[in-house]
Amino acid sequence: MIIIPSSQVIPKELTYRAGINSDREMVVDLVHTILKEYGLVPEPDGVDSDLNAVEDSYRDGYFGVVEYANKVVATYGLMPLNNKVVEIRKMYALPSVRGKGLGRWMVNHLLEIAKHNGYKQVELETASPLVEAIGLYQKMGFIEKDFENKTPRCNKSFYMNI
Repeated sequence: MIIIPSSQVIPKELTYRAGINSDREMVVDLVHTILKEYGLVPEPDGVDSDLNAVEDSYRDGYFGVVEYANKVVATYGLMPLNNKVVEIRKMYALPSVRGKGLGRWMVNHLLEIAKHNGYKQVELETASPLVEAIGLYQKMGFIEKDFENKTPRCNKSFYMNI
């Protein structure tokens, strides 16, 4: 997958880059903390095992981190499902950076990457407690679809044709 820079300006004082394996501790801590905040259970040996080695797990996709003062404050990923469809994965942001347009920025960056690589549809799964994320996806034009449970803790599924 060809990774392109975002055409939009990231919210002030934040930077972004591709995640690397040495980010593991910060990334796992961030994702697990946010899951627990919403009453969801981390699965380090299951659905969250991709965080143990993001360079390998996302070799055919993209895993990005957003930093503030050299600390990972958000994650976002894109994983091909087939040659026409990609999935948004692991999109999480710490409370300190929420409400500043970062979620919209991350989704838009992933959409730009997907379009640039010729994908025609973006899918995602999420969980009902993540009401802010669900609202964002709906505002951005994602359409809820019949749920196909790939991720045990998720109970909602959305897509967007691009």
